[in-house]
Amino acid sequence: MKRILTHSALSLALALGVGSAALAKTKKPKHSAEHVAAVKKCNDDYNAAVKAAKGQKGAAHKSAIAAAKSAHKQCLASAPQ
Repeated sequence: MKRILTHSALSLALALGVGSAALAKTKKPKHSAEHVAAVKKCNDDYNAAVKAAKGQKGAAHKSAIAAAKSAHKQCLASAPQ
C-alpha cells in the first residue's frame, strides 16, 4: 500500500511539474516590418560582400570576410526593433 501511494505521489508531482512548465512558455514578440526589412537588407549586403570576396585570395580574402562580418554585426545591432 505504501509503495502504491509513493508512486502515485511521485507521478502526480512529475505531472504537475511538466504541466506547469508547458504553461509557463512565453511567446516571442513579433518584430516590426521595419526590423524585418532591415535584417533582410543586412543579410543581402553581407552575402554580396562574401560573394565579392570569393574572387580574392590569401590575406585580401581573409580581411574582406572579416570586414563583411563586422559590418554585418554592426548593421544587425543598429536595426530598429
